[in-house]
Amino acid sequence: MERLRIAIIGEVYTAGATRCARDLERHLSERHDVRYYPREGPETVEGLLEDLRSFAPDVVHLHSFFGDLPYDFLATVSHLYPTCYTPHDPRPIGTWMLPCWDCAHAKTCFNCPMVRIRYRYTGVLNPFFRQRSGKRLTHARSSPTLNIITPSKWLQQRLAASELSRFTMHHVPYGIDLHRFHPIPDARARLGLPEDSEILLHVAHTTKGWWTNDRKGMKFLADAFVDHVVPSFPDALLIVAGEGMVPNHPNVRPAGFVGQEDIALYYSAADVFCAPTLADNLPYTVLEAMGCGAAVVGSRVGGVPEEIDEGVTGYLAAPGDSHELGLALVKILGDRPKLREMRRAGRCRAERLFNMETFIEKHEAIYRGMAGAGKAA
Repeated sequence: MERLRIAIIGEVYTAGATRCARDLERHLSERHDVRYYPREGPETVEGLLEDLRSFAPDVVHLHSFFGDLPYDFLATVSHLYPTCYTPHDPRPIGTWMLPCWDCAHAKTCFNCPMVRIRYRYTGVLNPFFRQRSGKRLTHARSSPTLNIITPSKWLQQRLAASELSRFTMHHVPYGIDLHRFHPIPDARARLGLPEDSEILLHVAHTTKGWWTNDRKGMKFLADAFVDHVVPSFPDALLIVAGEGMVPNHPNVRPAGFVGQEDIALYYSAADVFCAPTLADNLPYTVLEAMGCGAAVVGSRVGGVPEEIDEGVTGYLAAPGDSHELGLALVKILGDRPKLREMRRAGRCRAERLFNMETFIEKHEAIYRGMAGAGKAA
């Protein structure tokens, strides 16, 4: 099998996009020549292009590169090398802000109040309009051979409703290392947790570690836990692995920062992993929890319904609805035989759909197709 020279370009910010890029680097390096950027810190366009010339990649794979590089780098590099691009959120057609995640105006983005030329009443130039206009121009200038890879079908549909529809699109779900994320039988004992209590877990990730934030829906989980779970299961515990605000309740245990080397213990100790996110693409935490044998209750947003097989591996609730979330948690905890089935089914689903081997093989197939088309041209 021919070895490829693959350049993977991400950003310094260490969230899901960097996780995906690093997984690709680590596993592809076993069979190909892979060079990862940024090397030691933020790259400059000039320095990066100079290094790419010396490396002469067969394929360039961009992730959330625009945290460190100008967005129009996409157009530049796509005309120099066969290029694919994996967006991990709606920023190519919007912003980080919540309204952009599930906006109904993707095809008519410039009708959105967030991107009007001037703020209503003030006449001040809207920065979102300038940013969105710049991205649209970059997409128009990019090579028509650009390939776009999306982790979720939800994001693919969002992008396909925009000017990005002219590019070839692929759907490749994230893969996780199932040797690292697997059920650990004595997890509760190792963490000093009671064996007979119902245990819920919430985890979120940012540059500082595992944390909670507004988009991840901690507020609604806190309300659901206090108003619904505790009255039905007085000994239930909610473990919050993160560095953000934690509900002040005797049944809530803050775990603080939890490193990657230990997080599988927490997933394995939990009966149910809670993902009450208000907006998301394809959260790694849900996949990791299923790999470790936890059932999942999550929000019906983004790519989360693609991860959870409702009624088989967990349940879904409307985002921001603490009442529906609470009912789902009580339902899943109240049927222990069903809960055990869900935990086993979650592990099987992770093995079947979200394993690392398939993740790597699908990327290799895309790369080879791109490299072959580039040589033919």
